[in-house]
Amino acid sequence: MSDFFDGFEATIDLHGLFVEEGIEQLERFLDQALLYGESEVKVIHGHGGGRLKNAVRAYLSTSPYATSFHPGEPWEGSDGVTIVTLKYDR
Repeated sequence: MSDFFDGFEATIDLHGLFVEEGIEQLERFLDQALLYGESEVKVIHGHGGGRLKNAVRAYLSTSPYATSFHPGEPWEGSDGVTIVTLKYDR
């Protein structure tokens, strides 16, 4: 995962957003990530009450963009972030 690639940052910060708005932004972000050739991105949703985190992971489980995803490692933000491996057809 690159932190910065041709003007595209491979991280999105959704925490503090309502679920619907967060998922809309996530979908646009994943589309852009694929256009820029990213293979992995970081989604920051925060720990909080878990509504946004759960919605993000539910979306990713059926998303045409994601091959797999997992909670971040402690140095990445632990369960407050989700690391997404993207489907990329060359």
